[in-house]
Amino acid sequence: MATILIRTIIVYAVLMLAIKLMGKRQIGELQISEFVITLIIAELVAYPVMDSDIPLVFVIIAVIMLVVIEVVMSYISTKTKSLRPSPCILIEKGEIKQDNLRRARFAVNELISEIRLKNYPDISMIDYAILESNGKLSVIPKPEYQNATLTQLNIEYENSGIAHPVIINGALNPQSIAEAGKTSEWVLQSLSAQGYNSLSEIFLMSVDNSDKIFICPLQPPDKNKPGKF
Repeated sequence: MATILIRTIIVYAVLMLAIKLMGKRQIGELQISEFVITLIIAELVAYPVMDSDIPLVFVIIAVIMLVVIEVVMSYISTKTKSLRPSPCILIEKGEIKQDNLRRARFAVNELISEIRLKNYPDISMIDYAILESNGKLSVIPKPEYQNATLTQLNIEYENSGIAHPVIINGALNPQSIAEAGKTSEWVLQSLSAQGYNSLSEIFLMSVDNSDKIFICPLQPPDKNKPGKF
């Protein structure tokens, strides 16, 4: 049992390292070749976990070789235009490109469905629809169906940036405090000014770049409500 546990941990570490070396963050960002390599690696690492007769070093070497091949091929594709995956335009200036649909094996019903998922109920509202190299569909509506921006409406606005969680579960978050350009003393003083006397009272406190503060107090568990197991 201990052997299986140790081998599982080693295989997991190798697999995580391999995926990180390929430089991808999500499954949806994988190209076809990368997805195939991932499936092969997943199949390879499954055998030594259950069969202790298979040396781990054989699997590690195979995984390393696959990752090296993928990294090299990715580098070559960035330097060679013919190997580089390119987007496919399915709608151009409101016109459905039927040849491109057939070439991409993209059914018109699927195109309409994808457009609806982008919150456009009618395909006639679309100016451009582009099937990206990662398989996702980018949709650009016609100008009359685009949302007006604050600049177009001549409305002044202040960019407040992002909210930094400076307190989480009753504890200061030093990294977010530094990213917000604040200090722990500033956070405690701001907390006191809002009527709170202890960090333990706070579930979440955040501050954005315009010094707007949000505080969510910690709620004690409801003892009358039965727990879920």
